[in-house]
Amino acid sequence: MHNTQRCAIWYSAVLLFKLATFPIIIGFTRLRRKIFVAEEDAQFFGGQVKFGDLVIERLRRAHLNDLENILPFLFLFLLHASTGVAEITEIATLGWIFTATRLFHTVFYLCAAPQPLRAACWTLGVLCNIYIAYQLLTSSY
Repeated sequence: MHNTQRCAIWYSAVLLFKLATFPIIIGFTRLRRKIFVAEEDAQFFGGQVKFGDLVIERLRRAHLNDLENILPFLFLFLLHASTGVAEITEIATLGWIFTATRLFHTVFYLCAAPQPLRAACWTLGVLCNIYIAYQLLTSSY
């Protein structure tokens, strides 16, 4: 396996770990706050059915935003790393920037940090996706 692929797989694993842990965090938050969306869960755990809890909804929206942004990145990123066109420094830089922006985006979202902090993180991530897509499209000819 080439070093660019190893690097891409490492950053992808970090991002997938982030995606995989968020539902667990949301579930534990529901248990701790005793707020559920299903009546049977509320009865079993001694809580209440409630939609729109600010804390849980903020967690859910942060996770949905990750799904909308990380999944396209992973596809583009791994494809780009496997083409052999990209150098290791390019893959490492893209992986670092995107991963850092997603982590900071989540922190800013959960802490309700003032804009434009969260928007700047989102924009940097989208620019990474655009750059990779452009590289894939122009290097294929």
